[in-house]
Amino acid sequence: MIIQLRSTKKEISQKLKQKLLRKQIKMKLKKRKPRRKVMMMRSTAPDPYYPPIIYLPEIVVNSGEDGEEEMFKRRAKLYRYAHECSPPEWKERGTGDVKILKKEEDHSARILMRREKTLKVCANHSILPWMELKPNCGSQKAWVWKTQLDFADEEPKQETLAIRFGNVENAKKFFDAFEQMRNYVLKMEAKKIREEEGVEDTEKKDEQEKGIVKGNDAECDQNAVLSDKMADLVVESN
Repeated sequence: MIIQLRSTKKEISQKLKQKLLRKQIKMKLKKRKPRRKVMMMRSTAPDPYYPPIIYLPEIVVNSGEDGEEEMFKRRAKLYRYAHECSPPEWKERGTGDVKILKKEEDHSARILMRREKTLKVCANHSILPWMELKPNCGSQKAWVWKTQLDFADEEPKQETLAIRFGNVENAKKFFDAFEQMRNYVLKMEAKKIREEEGVEDTEKKDEQEKGIVKGNDAECDQNAVLSDKMADLVVESN
C-alpha cells in the first residue's frame, strides 16, 4: 500500500508539472501573438507618399540683402509709438532678429528686422548721421530713436521706435554697432562733399584760365590792329 501511494504521488506531481509547463507555454504564446499582429499591421499599412502629377521648379527667393555685410544680429522685441491713438501709446511691433547691415557699394547702412515664424518685415530704414539712440526710461536693455522714412509697411512713414534686448550686453553691442555705422555714413558723406567741392574748384580754375587766355588773345588782336593803323598813317604822311 505504501508503494502504491508513493507512485501515485509521483504521478500527480508529474502531471501538475506538465500542466504548469503547458500554462506557461500558452501564456508565452499569447504574449507573442499580438506583437506579430502589430508587425503584420505595420508591414501591410498603406504608403502615404503620392507622387506629384506636375513637377514644379524650385524658386530662389531673394532676401534683398545681397551685397550687404552683417555688422550686428541679435534677438529683440520692437515697439512703435502710436501717435494716432488718443492718448498716444507704445505698441508692440514684433519679436525677432534685428540686423544692422552695411553696404559699401553706395556707402550706406540700415536696420532690418523680421518677425519670427512669419519673417514679415517690421523695421527697415537707413541709418543717417543725425539719428541718435537714447535709453528708454533709464533702462540699460532698451533704446529709443526716430526715423523719417521706415519702409516696413507698404508706404514709408516717420516712426518713433523702441527696441528691448534680453540682456545688457546685447543692448550695448547694438549701440556700438549703430554708432559705428552712423560715423561711417557721416565720413562717407563728408568725403563725397569734399570731392564735389574739389571738382567745382577745378572747373572754376579752368574757366579762369580760359578767360585769361581769351583776354590775352584779344589784346594781341587789338595791338595788331593798332599797329596796322599806325603803318597806314606813316605811309600817308610820306
